[in-house]
Amino acid sequence: MKLGVSYIVFDGVELLEHSIKQIRKHVDYVQVIYQSTSWFGHQIKNEDLITLNSLKLKGLVDELTKFSDFTPLKDTLANSIAKSKVYEKSKRELGLKSALKKGCTHYLCMDVDEFYIEDEFARAKNKIEENDYGLTAVRFINYVNIPTLHRGYDPSRVPFICKISNSSMMTSRFFVKCDPTRGIASKVETTHEFDTESITMHHMESVRKDLKTKYEATTRAIFKRTDMKTLLENIKKVSHTRPELDFNKIIFPALGKIRLKSCDNIFEIPYENWK
Repeated sequence: MKLGVSYIVFDGVELLEHSIKQIRKHVDYVQVIYQSTSWFGHQIKNEDLITLNSLKLKGLVDELTKFSDFTPLKDTLANSIAKSKVYEKSKRELGLKSALKKGCTHYLCMDVDEFYIEDEFARAKNKIEENDYGLTAVRFINYVNIPTLHRGYDPSRVPFICKISNSSMMTSRFFVKCDPTRGIASKVETTHEFDTESITMHHMESVRKDLKTKYEATTRAIFKRTDMKTLLENIKKVSHTRPELDFNKIIFPALGKIRLKSCDNIFEIPYENWK
């Protein structure tokens, strides 16, 4: 197996080094695909560009690629949100094609806020190779505000390491329910979903130095953007003394008040220094 990983980046750059360090020695090619402008016209912070170039100089990133094959959208109406998802899928497609150009036989597309525990990642990778799994997926848990509180497992899945060839492409469909920009179509015969005891993806969903930037740039369709201020205030109130969150139907209409679960800062994210 020759494994390529592409990170999809606009905001949350402060998380990237901590994510890469968990998987770097098990990956043959690490690419970061970033934008200088979000889908909706917001500019990347200069300090984030400095960080990205620093990671390249350190050798944690093999290739730093700017994605600019899109026209920033003028509003966040339904048609524009749909168009932003098309752009996002194209950005992921660039990662897949880059991995193929580097001779990779397997590919994993990651977002900047996604983390794997190193030992779990290594064992899962070995199992894929031993069993010749074609397409794989894992479950994930979502962290809220700080990397020591999460809301448990999401009902959706995320594509994991997949076998690729020149006929592979990013699609809106996958063998399990996932983000419609992240499915991978490939001529393979086997699929496998890992159980949570084998591996979990840790999604730092709302763990950010600047959370507002994330939600300004998101392509999420079900989101009352006029209530963003309330959403940010609710998330920022979350703590170990107040381990609960109510999305108030702003971004997850079906969810009510959630009691959060405590855990260790297993990836040593220096969130306390962000304040």
